[in-house]
Amino acid sequence: MRTFKLFLVAVTLFIFAACSQTATNSGNTANTNKPAANAPANAAANATPTAAPTVAAMTGAQLYTTHCANCHQANGSGGKVTVDGQELEPDDLTTAKMADKPDTKYVEYIRDGFPDDGMPPFKDKINEQQMKDLIKFIRTDIQKKAEKPAAPANK
Repeated sequence: MRTFKLFLVAVTLFIFAACSQTATNSGNTANTNKPAANAPANAAANATPTAAPTVAAMTGAQLYTTHCANCHQANGSGGKVTVDGQELEPDDLTTAKMADKPDTKYVEYIRDGFPDDGMPPFKDKINEQQMKDLIKFIRTDIQKKAEKPAAPANK
């Protein structure tokens, strides 16, 4: 049973990681503006391009995936990672210690970073409201999901 649970966790993390990776442009843009072969001739002219949301329009989840998950993991568990050749050990956001920190501390951490520990400041990348949205996501989707239910009392 434990092996099955570990397998499910691994598959979930793999899928999340695969879905959250940024696509790279291979430089082949020859067909990007051509309509599909079976599309009406004016369909390409009427279509509106779909683009990734700008940073200003990102939700807390998107901000976390874009700026935090690479180091703190998709589930917030942190741990040892190598980013740009540097060994880091980001905090586990799911611990009671991190859950007990006030939002103002999180804003400070996000805004100013921890350069000595490898965390960059994000004050030039996201605004104060986005930091609050990000913190709300961490509190509701990362920390709440990580809470372990109390063990049932022996009867």
